[in-house]
Amino acid sequence: MRGREDEVSYSTRHTALSVRPAVIHDAEAILGILQPYVDEDIVLPIPVYRLYERIRDFVVAEQEGMIVGCGSLMIMWHDLAEIRSLAVRKGCQGGGVGRHIVDALIDEAITLGISKVFALTYETTFFVRSGFDVVEKETLPHKVWKDCTHCARFTHCDETPMARILIPDEQRDSDHLLPPMPPPDPNLMMPQSKI
Repeated sequence: MRGREDEVSYSTRHTALSVRPAVIHDAEAILGILQPYVDEDIVLPIPVYRLYERIRDFVVAEQEGMIVGCGSLMIMWHDLAEIRSLAVRKGCQGGGVGRHIVDALIDEAITLGISKVFALTYETTFFVRSGFDVVEKETLPHKVWKDCTHCARFTHCDETPMARILIPDEQRDSDHLLPPMPPPDPNLMMPQSKI
């Protein structure tokens, strides 16, 4: 997030919650929140060195001094970003933590001028409530699938791709000056499901 001092406070049904940019000393807590979901093959593992490299992409939700959630915004192209590594500490779900993290990531994308964000998810209802729509996997760029090759479910992916338009086409005035995303590399594309 821009300006590492950014912090947004929310009130959940229990206690105050703040969402702020992650800093280096949050890495251990982020890994701790993600690990149960990694163990369940819900999110991809992040090596600790990669988390340090990408710590600026992350926000954390903090409640009563404890990190209770995390998420990251990965820029894919001049007009596209992915919400990834979105997780809420086990036992803290259902209180709006995830929604506030997504709101913070959406705000960051808008600040950066990103016109569309997407997520690959098992939680479609959650993302629909945040303004996302289901999209076809084939509409996502090849860069998405590069990371997917490390997933245990790569050959039989059952995640739902969802996207949200932040800046409509008619409001984007300079995109015609920028190069389009390179065409997909067939070697990196997600295999088609055989259902």
